[in-house]
Amino acid sequence: MTGLGLFGIITVCSTLAVFIVCLALYCRIQTKRHFKCPYCGARFKMPGMRTFFAARQGTDRLLFCPQCGQSGYMENIPDADYEAEKTEEKEDGRT
Repeated sequence: MTGLGLFGIITVCSTLAVFIVCLALYCRIQTKRHFKCPYCGARFKMPGMRTFFAARQGTDRLLFCPQCGQSGYMENIPDADYEAEKTEEKEDGRT
């Protein structure tokens, strides 16, 4: 095998490895996020691979809502923001 052929194989393998690592990190980040349906207000999580290949508009993803079945751009919300919002709603309900 010539040096140029070996360089090509190394380049392809390293590029593939970088892609797989980035995809794994993206999926891990997506486990800490959820989506909000603009039609019914339902909040749900989706697998990282599904959101990776979904059409995007900013941080929103084109998905189907599991509650109402509508297709649209769903807002991508971090779990920390969702938990803070739930806490605020509970405090507002008590006063």
